[in-house]
Amino acid sequence: MRGCQRKIILLKGTDSQIFDEAYFLLRRESEDRGQEEIVREAQRIIDRNTTRRRRHHLSRRDVIAFAIGTVCGIVCGLLLSLL
Repeated sequence: MRGCQRKIILLKGTDSQIFDEAYFLLRRESEDRGQEEIVREAQRIIDRNTTRRRRHHLSRRDVIAFAIGTVCGIVCGLLLSLL
């Protein structure tokens, strides 16, 4: 486009499982706001749109830690019942 200027905010490393990068096109009215406020608003939008879709997948390390904790709990319970 000739004679058109758009300001864009690029957020990399959004810590989202869905978005790798996010691009935000700023309105002309946003020029009087500080850059930190704009980035906070962009991060808020990303957080609001990704929290519903996140699924926590257990890693192998998590499963092993759970199994060890369960076995230790059973052994302690058995030892206390014998005393």
